[in-house]
Amino acid sequence: MKISDFIVISDLNNKIETERARLLCFYYHKETGESSFTMPLISDLFLKSGFSAPNKSRLKNNLTKGRNRSFLLSKEKADQLYFIPVILEQLEKEFGSKWENIKNIDSNSELLDEQKFCGKYNYLDRLIRQINHSYANNSYDAAAVLMRRLFEVLLILSYQNLGIDNEIKDSDGNYVMLERIVKDAIQNQTLKLSRIKKEFDTFRQVGNFSAHSITYTAGRKDIDDIKINYRVMLEELYNKAGII
Repeated sequence: MKISDFIVISDLNNKIETERARLLCFYYHKETGESSFTMPLISDLFLKSGFSAPNKSRLKNNLTKGRNRSFLLSKEKADQLYFIPVILEQLEKEFGSKWENIKNIDSNSELLDEQKFCGKYNYLDRLIRQINHSYANNSYDAAAVLMRRLFEVLLILSYQNLGIDNEIKDSDGNYVMLERIVKDAIQNQTLKLSRIKKEFDTFRQVGNFSAHSITYTAGRKDIDDIKINYRVMLEELYNKAGII
């Protein structure tokens, strides 16, 4: 769902700051599967949604203290906030069905095995089905760009699962570009990737050409040449991310 659609659905423009933060975090949770939040992330959500950046200290206090609090502070990481379960349940009841109304994508494991890789997170399912649909309908540039995106998402999820995602963030707490993530992943001793890491730059470049090159257009062979290694990479990163 686009954030612009969620702003309308949730009447976000007319909410007070704490309620706006709660709803933006719920939107982020539904789109990414993330269940923890930081104040820099919440501030960034405000800005990307067209709102002014909040006072982080004041907002954090309002979100985690008092009768109307919505979040708990992590005992392990002081900067991590988590939804109070009953609050998340209430939000899911009120807005969760809005995501279920998204039209199904016609796909059938044309490139990636949906039986193996789908059914974990909704947002991953949508990406995989879009990849298969694009490939089946000869939209190879679209497939390449989406494959690059799925690759990036799974790398980040792997870092998060291993508790080392700070290694791929900049000074503002935002994730760095994929090229830098790949460079770190290849040599990262905690991630401990197999020899498939030698193909990481290829996965990234195929998507980059389709996304950024003025004259290049992908063909079926460009996708077929990487599809076996790409599937191997998916299975490994699904395991590293704790999804399988």
